[in-house]
Amino acid sequence: METKNTNKPFKSKPVIPSVHQRKELLYAMAETGADWIMLKLGDVNTLPQLVGHIHRFGKKVMVHQDSIKGIARDKMGIQYMANCGVDCVITMKAPCVKYIKESGMFAAFGFFVIDSDACRSGLANIKEQQPDVVILMPGTIPRQLVREIKSEATTPIILGGLMTTAEQIAGAMAIGVAAVATSNLDLWNLET
Repeated sequence: METKNTNKPFKSKPVIPSVHQRKELLYAMAETGADWIMLKLGDVNTLPQLVGHIHRFGKKVMVHQDSIKGIARDKMGIQYMANCGVDCVITMKAPCVKYIKESGMFAAFGFFVIDSDACRSGLANIKEQQPDVVILMPGTIPRQLVREIKSEATTPIILGGLMTTAEQIAGAMAIGVAAVATSNLDLWNLET
């Protein structure tokens, strides 16, 4: 099965609100022009309602596999998220990329770039698993390293984690990343 949408998923609004609290979610849905919301709250019981609310505001939902309480980090947990209407699942487990894509969602493979070995391993996983998008963390890694990863990966790059200023986001966009995820509400309506 192919993903829901084969178009470039992050081409119009490059800032993705990363929400951890309901108050933030309400703001992200109603007060931002964001196309996507990175959902980092909820549990197995509330996920269907949260996804429904976000979709009613015309936004897509990106869920980190490890952020929703009570959902297994396996094929059945991924299928449950698909059944709830999640548009994209972020996983740190490379083998899960296949299951996410088979479930019809965008597959985002995330990894922490902490040293050269992590970078080599992450690139190998990207080439082998072919996710729809890659999330590099923290977003503040050196720009030259982002350029190198971007040149080897054939998928869009999102930077996430520790992105707290407009200057950081502008710098990321200037080197060609597809989007930046941030929990800083002041940046959610940033035009780049």
